[in-house]
Amino acid sequence: MPRPRLRHSLPIFVLVAGVLFGCKVEPLQPQPAASAPLSGVGQPLAAAAASAPATTWQQIDSAMELRSARFDVNGQAGHLTMVRLDPASYSIRVKYDVANAGSLREWYEAIKPLAIINGGYFDQQGKATALVIFDGIRTGESYEGFGGMVVVNAQGQFELRSLRQQPFDPDETLQQAMQSSPMLIQPGGVVSDLEPDNDRSRRSVIARDIHGRILLIVSDTNTFTLPELANVLKNSDLELDAALNLDGGSSTGLYVKTDQANVQVDSFDKLPLVLVVQRR
Repeated sequence: MPRPRLRHSLPIFVLVAGVLFGCKVEPLQPQPAASAPLSGVGQPLAAAAASAPATTWQQIDSAMELRSARFDVNGQAGHLTMVRLDPASYSIRVKYDVANAGSLREWYEAIKPLAIINGGYFDQQGKATALVIFDGIRTGESYEGFGGMVVVNAQGQFELRSLRQQPFDPDETLQQAMQSSPMLIQPGGVVSDLEPDNDRSRRSVIARDIHGRILLIVSDTNTFTLPELANVLKNSDLELDAALNLDGGSSTGLYVKTDQANVQVDSFDKLPLVLVVQRR
């Protein structure tokens, strides 16, 4: 089975809710508490700012929430930044441009979406290592027997598929699709059987919870191995039904911009492939 390339980055020491080395999360305005701290992942994160507890979901748009939580893994402390949204209120689009790859900040400045996260793996020439469909245009070949796929189907509905459970059908019509690997949580809520490893890196994840909401999740420190991340997500209070690992390490990035929030986690690499969230 081919193994997608993984890139590594130097450790980053994170200062929450301030200017970070590659990560900036501006304070939110006070909002009612909407959720308990993450369970099963260590102690709650200290308040990011006096105006907003960092362990609760903060409403940042009509159907979008933001949350940051601290965790401890084998004595190492880190945090997750998470965006949760209702796909009925937003559109998910794949953007792919090998000739004009840019940092996530450059992608954000060019498109000005509500949110943007890095996509799947690509080779040294900037070409995606798997199937990509953007605005109905199809390129590349599907992974077979492993990995997962972000899908916007012909009806405009979001899906998060396991390619082991549901292989790509070349005859189906899809508006958007992007593949990556591995599935951290298989659809149905079962943690994937991942090989143990000691590769701790920045991480990016797209997930779906049992209520059908989409979550964009990043860890901007070299804290998690993939098996650890899968178990942290499963044992949390996020109620995840499925989770797909995206291209982490120096590709990890997340930008969110609304009237209530400004999250900036820039990639170190130039990216040809990103996922974009816009209002319908």
